[in-house]
Amino acid sequence: MIEKIMIATDGSVTSERAARFGVELARNLGARVIAVYVADTGRLSHLPDEMILVGIRDMLLKEGEDATSYVESIASEAGVPCEKRIVEGKPTDEILKLSRDLSVDLLVMGSVGRSGLDRFLLGSVAEKVVQHSRVPVLTVPGERKEG
Repeated sequence: MIEKIMIATDGSVTSERAARFGVELARNLGARVIAVYVADTGRLSHLPDEMILVGIRDMLLKEGEDATSYVESIASEAGVPCEKRIVEGKPTDEILKLSRDLSVDLLVMGSVGRSGLDRFLLGSVAEKVVQHSRVPVLTVPGERKEG
């Protein structure tokens, strides 16, 4: 039985689409959701100026607050209990760790994230999570334009 759904978000349009799908699924199943944002602060370590690091870190954490608040808002509208988690680290590692530590039954995430390069194939974070997850992962594609 699916009782706990983790929704990994990066604030992108695709992750918002995945969040809507995950919340609707939780509503239908009577499950609760955990909205997770990973601030990729590991990429900042090579930057030279400590003041820049603080500013970028703060920006990432604000982005995480906005992204998880979006999930919390749509969950609230759907009557679905929601918990928010904002963590720092490498997104793949932290998503996998949290899914284990929180004993989630399902992980929902967008198939691609913010990076345009990720659009060539399944997003690099989503791909690694799918490959290494111990729980089922539902990847939600971005919207496709007919043409």
